Amino acid sequence: MAVIELTTFTVRPERTSAMLAARPGMLAAFREGRRGFVSAKLVRLDAGTWLDVVEWIDDTAWDESKAKGGDDPRIAEFFGTIDALVSSRRGARYDDPPGPVRTVAYGPHPAQVGELYRPAGEGPFPVVVLLHGGYWTAMFDRRTATPLADELLARGYAVWNVDYRRLGDDGGWPSTFEDVATAIDVVADLDPALDVARVAVIGHSAGGQLAAWAAHRPALAAGAVGADPKVVPVAVVSLAGVLDLVEADRTRFGTVLADGQAARPAAAPEPAYPEFWPAVAEGVGEGVVNLLLGGHVGEVPDRYATASPSEMGGAGVPVLALHGDADDVVPPAFSRTYASRVAEAEYVEVPGADHFQVMDPTHESWQRVIEWLTPRLH
Repeated sequence: MAVIELTTFTVRPERTSAMLAARPGMLAAFREGRRGFVSAKLVRLDAGTWLDVVEWIDDTAWDESKAKGGDDPRIAEFFGTIDALVSSRRGARYDDPPGPVRTVAYGPHPAQVGELYRPAGEGPFPVVVLLHGGYWTAMFDRRTATPLADELLARGYAVWNVDYRRLGDDGGWPSTFEDVATAIDVVADLDPALDVARVAVIGHSAGGQLAAWAAHRPALAAGAVGADPKVVPVAVVSLAGVLDLVEADRTRFGTVLADGQAARPAAAPEPAYPEFWPAVAEGVGEGVVNLLLGGHVGEVPDRYATASPSEMGGAGVPVLALHGDADDVVPPAFSRTYASRVAEAEYVEVPGADHFQVMDPTHESWQRVIEWLTPRLH
């Protein structure tokens, strides 16, 4: 049985940047030299206290690792930034039993996982796939979409809220897109109560780009990343999506990630995994889309042609591109451009709504989504 190591430690504020910078090297050393290491996630409990959640395949693997201590310089560097150890304890990870929400892995990587929300009853249930945002980076995960998942479940929808490989943790081209395609296609095999003929995809921000990309998968040429989908959605919703990657690349969208001291936009969530920030910041100086696709549009034009929704031609699937006119993170023009080029797309601009209000289930924006989505899933 897999074992979870729960270690709480403190770091002086002035050492936080050094600790986060040393984290990727420590994880690389664990992957290379520690038998049975599965994954690790760092959670910030308060300004100076951190919880390290490390998974091992069994107790023996954990014991072997403890005996090695800081034998690798990269591990020793990370340990050297810690001020004090608060506690270290063991917990067993059990497979989730059937229930309203269960966690399901759709691949071997720790990021290839999702939460399936299943309504009570026998079904068949219409399904909504949720794709979270966060600049396509591993700093953010599916929990930002949990309020939407809860709201959709209450309406009787099955919900598949997924993670995928992201920048800083083996993501980028083509892995991020491969994972999104797989996560959608696996709906066909998740649960017999799911109605594969009634699947919608909703994404926010970077996830909005991935959701819109999924709408165009049936038209991709054979052999292209994401081509030949097993599950084709009947409706797609992009909430404040980065739907024009060419323009996003031209304007060097996302370079703010290079500044660890930059103020977060109002209502922006705390990064779930800040330890991934150094790996992202190091390569984002030319824009996050350059990092996502492995080059600027002039260098890898074929990737932009098959990844940027605004460049992909007709969708064949109805798409709602909803954006707030007060969005100061992703320009509404990205969604307007997409809707002007894709006949199946409808652009809705919400007056006064910012980047995060469009994914708030209590905001008027969400009511517009529900009104648009309901007739397409029933």
